[in-house]
Amino acid sequence: MRERRHASSRLPWRWWLICLAALALALPSHAQQYIGRRMQLLPDSMVPRMSVTEQIVDLLGWQPIEVDVPNLGVTEEVYWLRLTLDPAMEAGALLEVQNATIDELSCFIICDGEVITAYGDGETHRSGQESRLGTYPTFAIPLATECTDFEVLLRVESGKPLLLPIRLAGHKEVIDDAHVRDVFFAAYFGIIFVMLLYNLFLFFSVGDRNYLWYAFYIITVGGAQLVLNGYSELLGVEQWPWLELRVVHLFGVLSGVATIIFARDFLDLPKRVPWLNTVMYVYMGLYAVAMLFTLLGLLTWAYNLINFCALAIFLLIPGAVLSLRQGFRPAGYFLLAWTFFIAAVVVFVLKDSSIIPFNQWTFFALPVGNAVEVVLLSLALASRINELKQESARARERQLQLARQNERIVKDQNRLLEDRVQERTLKLTETNRDLEGALNELRTAQQQLVQQEKLASIGQLTAGIAHELNNPINFVSSSSASLKRDFDDVEEVLKLVLALDPESQELQQEVRALQERMEELDLAFTQDEIVQLLKGIEDGAGRTAEIVKGLRIFGRVDGDAFAPAQLNELLESTLVILRSSLRDQVAIDLELAEDLPPVRCQAGRLNQVFMNMITNAAHATMARADLAPEDRLIYISSRVEGKRVIIRIEDNGAGMSDEVRSQIFDPFFTTKEVGEGTGLGLSIVMGILSDHEAEVDVTSQLGKGTAFTLTFKA
Repeated sequence: MRERRHASSRLPWRWWLICLAALALALPSHAQQYIGRRMQLLPDSMVPRMSVTEQIVDLLGWQPIEVDVPNLGVTEEVYWLRLTLDPAMEAGALLEVQNATIDELSCFIICDGEVITAYGDGETHRSGQESRLGTYPTFAIPLATECTDFEVLLRVESGKPLLLPIRLAGHKEVIDDAHVRDVFFAAYFGIIFVMLLYNLFLFFSVGDRNYLWYAFYIITVGGAQLVLNGYSELLGVEQWPWLELRVVHLFGVLSGVATIIFARDFLDLPKRVPWLNTVMYVYMGLYAVAMLFTLLGLLTWAYNLINFCALAIFLLIPGAVLSLRQGFRPAGYFLLAWTFFIAAVVVFVLKDSSIIPFNQWTFFALPVGNAVEVVLLSLALASRINELKQESARARERQLQLARQNERIVKDQNRLLEDRVQERTLKLTETNRDLEGALNELRTAQQQLVQQEKLASIGQLTAGIAHELNNPINFVSSSSASLKRDFDDVEEVLKLVLALDPESQELQQEVRALQERMEELDLAFTQDEIVQLLKGIEDGAGRTAEIVKGLRIFGRVDGDAFAPAQLNELLESTLVILRSSLRDQVAIDLELAEDLPPVRCQAGRLNQVFMNMITNAAHATMARADLAPEDRLIYISSRVEGKRVIIRIEDNGAGMSDEVRSQIFDPFFTTKEVGEGTGLGLSIVMGILSDHEAEVDVTSQLGKGTAFTLTFKA
């Protein structure tokens, strides 16, 4: 199995090496002679506005060119070049300018001062396509053996590097070289196309977006080589002159952006090299500016900015090194590929800068390096897949080990938990027994606390209740003394009546004496007084009975027994208890609805609720120093709404803030001075109302009063 895998892994290398060898063999094998040293140069700014026929060749200022391949750089200047020909030896040859990206190129062939052949008009029209053989502009030199002065004028203008490798050659040589170039670039674009399809297939198969970015990179880099080497007509851009002038710049921007995006994702720069990722964002911004310059027609500025941004490729070398040091092995392929590509770029730049000779090897260094880079990056992506697979396998193995370890831990924990559960169950059983006993004690203590609170309230009211009972008792006592005297008078009259003898001769005198005595005693008044005294005694006894009844209702312990009761009666009995303590302190406005349905309740406990609330309302009204006693008011009402009985107890006292209102039912919370209250009253009230499933609504406003609304189910 190992040998089989090893053989399959070497097969792609052999195939790519064969392709690259074929690409190298497709290069021209013979050296080409360039004639830059035979030419002279004149900037267009030194040419007056005259036609070519007006002896431009005779102008002063022509400068000799001292290199075989003139390099005029990236400039907006327009230049003229002059070449003197030998009419006997060079007539009939082809003049070839091996630069396919010149924006405007015109050629004028002059014999003895007269233009005998012109290609292009020299101003706005690019050199005619009829002057091309292959991908480079070529101009046929006419036969002019009779000419004494035989010269060629070239007018050139471009927003891109103006490198002018010019040669004189025969038709067969030019056509053969063009054919070789076509074969070379056919092989190059074949590799590019195969790699594009290969990576698109992997993207749709694997779903890794790195393949999509790499496919975008291949398209843009391959397109850039296409237009740089004169194959832009394959894109059809010649139909749009505006686009044709900018196509090189557009591909330069797009290829740069694609390079950054692909390298950023492939090397995972945000995670592995954050500072370089930030720098790449800066270059992306500069590429956006270059695109803007291109669209606005600032082509020279755009090209210079694109060349500056191209320096970003050198920063990817340390990025790949740092990623490789972090254990990311596919970065090694990336580093190797990028090294080949940068070497090719350096050769290309040195050639354009005339630092190294311009020849076929230096010219084709960039596409060859690009082809090698594309192949190596594809291998890097394949290696990345293997790396991801291995990482995934290692991750699955770690997960399996963790799962097994977790399984063992879970089993141990389950056994431990079972032991602890049994231990805790025993403890919880004992605790539940203790809690149940404590709960029973708490319930008993609660009932005792409630009863003690009730008795404490009654104790506070004892003096008032004694005074309330003393009034009718005193009235009965005083009335009984008066009634005794009246009965003495009646008894005297009765004795006189009984002493009368019907047969006595003095009966008439005795009757007259009786009448006189009755008049003295004013017996009629005595009779009326007796009736009034008996009525007063009856009222006092009834009042006493009412008070005793209220105390009996209020003071009984109901426990959990619920029975139907009239809430109006409970309110009235509570007011009987409180009447003496509230007299001369606060006025009670009572408005109770008739035919109030009975409510199942614990009557004694509800009496405690009403007494507590009414007492608190009285204290709240007395707390307002700005109210006279006659202006202190407690309004108590009852009403029926559907199947609910609503009791409302409202006062015009001091009121409460929202903060105080939110705490009034908390145990031991009180706003009274120390020693004046326990803070249990309303807490007990809320407990009793909760037992009765009653709803409580409290509204209050500082300085205006408080209202408690209690809603009971009928």
